[in-house]
This record gives sequence, structure tokens and C-alpha cells, in this order.
Amino acid sequence: MIRTLAFGSAILSLLILAGLTVAGGLVYPDYNHLTQYISELGATGAVTGPAVRPAFVASGILLTLFWLLCIGLFPRSLLATAGFGLSSLNGLGLLLGGVFPCAFECSLADPPLYAILHDVFSGIGYLAGIAGVCLIALAARRWPRDRVLYPLGLACGIPAAAAVWLLHPGFEWYGAAQRVVELALAIFTIAVAMRLPARAQGEGTA
Repeated sequence: MIRTLAFGSAILSLLILAGLTVAGGLVYPDYNHLTQYISELGATGAVTGPAVRPAFVASGILLTLFWLLCIGLFPRSLLATAGFGLSSLNGLGLLLGGVFPCAFECSLADPPLYAILHDVFSGIGYLAGIAGVCLIALAARRWPRDRVLYPLGLACGIPAAAAVWLLHPGFEWYGAAQRVVELALAIFTIAVAMRLPARAQGEGTA
């Protein structure tokens, strides 16, 4: 039952985030996925804002729940617990990114307090999520019958770690960089969710 809840939370969270990104981009006038943040879809004053912000919150709640449930479902260790805990902060960052939207077009010109909080929480969420991927991957090296999460964690974590530093307006393609980070985190999340049926506490340590 808990595994089903965890799996469903992960998949539904990613579907909501992907759906709002695609649908919001179609509705938002002249939106460019390569040169604009996903957060611009939920910004104050954006035509898509009223629908996107609650979707951010819902997706964030589900993602946070998934990673917290993983603590009790996978073999326990310091590395694994830290990794799942950091990954849950990525979900929390998404949630708070919906509660505190960025200013219109995510402008940095004299941003209000809620926009500053948006950037802080979102930034922490991304960094924590990437660190979480790396720690979970390291923990997975010691999990019996698991030969997937360690190499996949490296394949997802390294590009995400490189792209996250390009998430600033000084880089023309910051929207593309954000998609690299989001895709890497999503792929690893799906991989962990797919391992849930074969995992239980006590199978191994790391």
C-alpha cells in the first residue's frame, strides 16, 4: 500500500509538472521553452499564473511525499536517508515556488519579497535535488540486485550539476538549461519509483 502510494505520488507529480509546462507554454503568448523559465508561467500577472501556481504546489507536495516515503521503503543508511531527505527538499522548493511566485516575466528589476523568496526556495530545491541524486546513487552501490541507480545517478547528476549554474539571465539559453536539470531529476525519480516494487527495508546497507 505504501509502495503504491509512493509510486503514484512520483508519477503524478511529474505528470502535473510536465503537463503544466507544455500546456502553459501553449497558452502563454510567445512563450519560448529555450529562453524562458518554467516559473514565468506561474508569475504574478501572467495569464497562466492562476492555474499554474496551484499546480506547482500540488506537484511539489506529491514529490516531497514520494521522497519521504522512500526513506522507509529502501535499505536504510546514512547516505540513503540524506539523499532522500535532500531530494524531498527539491519537492518542497517546487511547492514553495508556487506559494511565492516570481514577478512578471521573473524580472530581477527591484523584485518584491515574494519573488526573492521564490528564487531562494527554487535555488535551494534544485541544489538539494541534485545532491540527493548523487547520494542516493552512492548508497545504491551497496543495495543487493541493483545495478541501475548508481550509473544512472551519475548520468543524471553530472549534467544537472553542470546546467544548474547556467540558470541565470546572463546565459541566453537559461530555459534550456532548466529543462536539462528538470529532465535529469525526473529521469532519476522515475528510475527510483520503478525500483520500489523490488525493495523493502533490511535488504542491505550502504
